[in-house]
Amino acid sequence: MMNYLKAALIFVLSFAALGVLAQTDSIVLKNKTVARIFYFDKQAPGFYTGSYRNLVAGVEYARPGTEEFGIEINGKELTGKNCAYLRHEINRSGDQQTLNVVLNAPAGDIQIVLQYIMYDSIPLIRKRLQVINHGSSEAALTNLDVERLQFQVVYTYMNEVYANYGTHLTRVPYKGDYNDAAVLLFNPIEKQGVIFGNEAPSVLKRTELYTKPDQVAVGMGLIDEPFPFKKALSPGETFTSPRTFMYFSSSDKWEYIFEGKFQDFIREKLSVKLFQQKDPPYFIYDTWPALSDTINERTIKECADHLQQAGCDLFIIDVGWYRRAGDFDADPKKFPNGIKPVAQYINSKGMRAGLWVTVGSVHNKSNVAQQHPEWLVKDKEGRPDNLHDGNMQEDGDQWSSALRTMSLGSGYYDHIHQILRSLVKDSGFSYLKLDLSIANSAYIQNYDRTGDYDSSGGKLYKDRAASYWVIYERAMNLMDTLKAEFSDLLLDCTFEVWGRYNLVDYALIEHADYDWLTNFDYPPPFGPISIRQMNYDRSRVVPANVLLIGNQFMNAPNHRYVYFSMASGATVMVGDPRKLSAADKLFYRKWNAWFKSMDKKYQFTRFRQTYDIFDRATNENWDGCFRFNPEKEEGVLFFYRNDSGDSVRVFKIPCVLPT
Repeated sequence: MMNYLKAALIFVLSFAALGVLAQTDSIVLKNKTVARIFYFDKQAPGFYTGSYRNLVAGVEYARPGTEEFGIEINGKELTGKNCAYLRHEINRSGDQQTLNVVLNAPAGDIQIVLQYIMYDSIPLIRKRLQVINHGSSEAALTNLDVERLQFQVVYTYMNEVYANYGTHLTRVPYKGDYNDAAVLLFNPIEKQGVIFGNEAPSVLKRTELYTKPDQVAVGMGLIDEPFPFKKALSPGETFTSPRTFMYFSSSDKWEYIFEGKFQDFIREKLSVKLFQQKDPPYFIYDTWPALSDTINERTIKECADHLQQAGCDLFIIDVGWYRRAGDFDADPKKFPNGIKPVAQYINSKGMRAGLWVTVGSVHNKSNVAQQHPEWLVKDKEGRPDNLHDGNMQEDGDQWSSALRTMSLGSGYYDHIHQILRSLVKDSGFSYLKLDLSIANSAYIQNYDRTGDYDSSGGKLYKDRAASYWVIYERAMNLMDTLKAEFSDLLLDCTFEVWGRYNLVDYALIEHADYDWLTNFDYPPPFGPISIRQMNYDRSRVVPANVLLIGNQFMNAPNHRYVYFSMASGATVMVGDPRKLSAADKLFYRKWNAWFKSMDKKYQFTRFRQTYDIFDRATNENWDGCFRFNPEKEEGVLFFYRNDSGDSVRVFKIPCVLPT
């Protein structure tokens, strides 16, 4: 069992604190592991972090000259240096204290609100920024840094950077991108590190470590970068940024910084949607690619019969059930009675019914595309575009034929919301797989084919630069709205929606339950090894059970190896369940019941530890993971020998108590 510190938060408003100038006031934000002191002068502009200490190591990380934040409004840069303190307030809720600081901008009727959150027993401070437009004219927001600090972890240039979900060792200066929801800056000599978290969505994330002298910055894309942040703030409107966080740790090994208290924060404080589900499915089946788009009412019902016998929890009907994307009317040739009776049949078998839907892509000849061309995303020539794969086919009968992209920053938002709402409320689906590109493709490596060049037709942005934030924000709002309407609804926002291959981040899992991360079609052993590699590559930063990975067949000859490989992450399988033998179905039913009983007792699926114990899987080495709940002192341990020449290995298990 790991020993967790019990801490009490202290907020102090004092005068002439810590030897600063007589008219300088301070606010101290502190628990037993971290202390951050803010300074300001009520008579002059300026609000900034003057001290940021790792209390466990007894080391000061802050350096003089901190700007605290940065944002340009109508081309003028605002920072903590030129904004004036107005007031602050402190609120407590449970083990959390929230500090809100209100600042006045130097020009115009603009206020900046900085919000800081600290938890009693976690060495972390979370932050976000708000801009309130009290003026009578619109304000253009760009170049946002939620955190901008002069900051060193002991030294500047002796530090290591662990980027790309904690899998890639590099050095400063470092500029992170969409792969960097969390970046570790670690000093291997002094054994201290800080994880910089960025909760911005998708390709809008930007994290910079020492690209400017001694400066760290966490925010969104700059206006001159390929995926910029831009927001037009109307009079009376408030913009609220995504959050950032800084997690402090002292550890002999960098891998351990991503474990323990950091995982407690992700699991307990980050608002991971899947962890709010009372009874999430364990064993998931998807019709793609084995049945492809040949599915029909008869095959779905037959598959449901066999999957019930195999102990399946969630049955996903993938592509091919509708006639045209955008309208989403069930194909009358395949489903003459509509899609509702099929969902009802699946539910009657004790499984959840799931359905695949495009969230932004429509068929060029769909009713919605014909009736509302003003909602379509346009290219730089003013023509409707297909941001998903670039194929500008005019018509066709396949699921991917003649795609065009609709903007969620238009009236299409209400159209797709009503369709999704009806599929849940009226048809009985409790899982929706939202797919295909909305602003940026995972497959088209051409920045010119991203965003929306058109701002007419009632769209909520005035230019392409502003379209990115609006579209991603509206996607998150859409998911939040559906979750508020249907509390037990499972939402899967795929990497294709999020806009880059194998992409997952905190913004996604704060609004959707799952991210269908990728597909590996290779037969065993290479397919399962690839899946274990992907879980290894992502699960230091993001919980493994939110990552859905296909496409391993449940009727493969060595399906038992496949199943136990999947069980170390999220158990998702494809194939034709009608081809399963009675023994195969008994195997799935037995082990699914066992894993579910273990999870009910110990919630082991919320944990996945690798420490420095396991290497990334190959066919020649041992690999594995611990899925161990240290609070309940129980869990499941996974070991895979593969074709290693070592018949026996000894593994240290740091997450259990010594005997």
